[in-house]
Amino acid sequence: MRRNRLASLLLSLTLLLAACGSNESASSGEIEAKDLVVALTGDPVSLDPHNATDTISSLINYQVLDTLVAFNEKMEIVPRLAESWTVSEDGKTWTFKLRQGVTFHDGTPFNAEAVKISFERVANKEKKLSRRALVGQFIDHITTNNDTEVVFHLNTPQGPFLNNLAVTASGILSPKSIQENEQGIAKNPVGTGPFIFKQWTPGDALVLEANPQYWGGKPGVKSVTFKPVPENAARVIMLETGEADVIEKVPASEIDQLKSKVDLTVISRATNRVLYVGINTTKAPLDQIKVRQALNYAIDRETLVNKLYEGRVKMATAAVAAQTFGYSDVGAYPYDMEKAKQLLKEAGVKEGTRLRLILAANVIQDRPAAEFVQNNLQKAGLDVELKILELGAYLEALKDPNSYDLFVRGASANTGDADSVLSDGLLSTNATNYSHYANPEADKLIKAGAAQIKPEDRQKSYGEALKLIKEEAPWISLHEDVGYVGVRKNVEGVELQPTYIWDLRKVIKK
Repeated sequence: MRRNRLASLLLSLTLLLAACGSNESASSGEIEAKDLVVALTGDPVSLDPHNATDTISSLINYQVLDTLVAFNEKMEIVPRLAESWTVSEDGKTWTFKLRQGVTFHDGTPFNAEAVKISFERVANKEKKLSRRALVGQFIDHITTNNDTEVVFHLNTPQGPFLNNLAVTASGILSPKSIQENEQGIAKNPVGTGPFIFKQWTPGDALVLEANPQYWGGKPGVKSVTFKPVPENAARVIMLETGEADVIEKVPASEIDQLKSKVDLTVISRATNRVLYVGINTTKAPLDQIKVRQALNYAIDRETLVNKLYEGRVKMATAAVAAQTFGYSDVGAYPYDMEKAKQLLKEAGVKEGTRLRLILAANVIQDRPAAEFVQNNLQKAGLDVELKILELGAYLEALKDPNSYDLFVRGASANTGDADSVLSDGLLSTNATNYSHYANPEADKLIKAGAAQIKPEDRQKSYGEALKLIKEEAPWISLHEDVGYVGVRKNVEGVELQPTYIWDLRKVIKK
């Protein structure tokens, strides 16, 4: 009987220890992933990576789509869907060895043919895709060597080619989505990325779900819900109450307050975005260099940077930011109101001349600068009307040079290379040159900087271009941005890039 009781006791103890071991295993094993809520300043414009130019669209697409190569946190090129690559001596032939065993979210296999189809789409001039200028216009043709190797044959050497492949605009789309529902890509992109597009209700929420089959490892959160919240105060309150886990563009006035809270923090990152006021050079009297220079002299940049933005931004000393390849310190225009007025007088500009300045409503952090510029130009004797437009209306307005005289925009070197700013915003043949600046010498220098292979040659060309651009003043360059993102402390792994893009691949919510 004692033996039976002892056996029974040992069995009970064994079962108890087994149960404890099972619970310990469960607690130390995989923790159930949680949902992440992100409050952005607005909705994306389009989720078609080959046709979207706004940052919010790119930020969301970055989580859905993979590129052949990518930037690490230091903005260095690293492999992604391409494991390795080589380039010919003339810089015109690029061969990429592709990662194997990857599938698109719709089950289509990723291979060389998929890459070919995706880039042939963006290279097709007839499709009139806005991002064709980045890579597509330089592609002569693409060939494949079996499923794992793709070769780009360029029509001209491209120094920034790898950088251009690393941005969301070069995201690889499922060939099935292109062939079966190309128009639907704008509302339902299909890639190979860590998150799968689920649904989008404009004005309310856009939801991505974790891709359990992601080749780079399953994400640490179950889903990501992006909410458009244009009001600064509303985003801050959402972060404080826990309604949002992450918010973008924390206003300067709230940074210290949020940092002081035990459950919140603010992540900052210097960006390669230069805030500028573009000048419509086709409109009189702005078609005169002297007038454009006058507008530059009329802006008190030191007060703007140190007082208005409390020193949280840096004065721009060129049309591209200091950490961008190709940057050269050509200097900012000094504040000289008397000189500004004298130049305007010499150019025959009458006091009270009316100018229309437009600003996109979603760039909350740029509004103080826009109002500051409006005030400074009015002190110079000009009548400046500031119109704040919803993003869609703003982008449409830029397509019509008769609808504005001045516009506020960020020159973001999202490729980490000066080419993405200078070619995009100042090359005379580019549709996104909203200043309509046209100078054959500037075009020559910008094109040379892009076509040259040696970094030192490219640097020299861009330096000369930046000097000429400052002199002819199609832009009023104001300041280099710093990005501020509010995060609850139970969220880790939000990686900020200088391009305002976040990488959520390693995010964990505890």
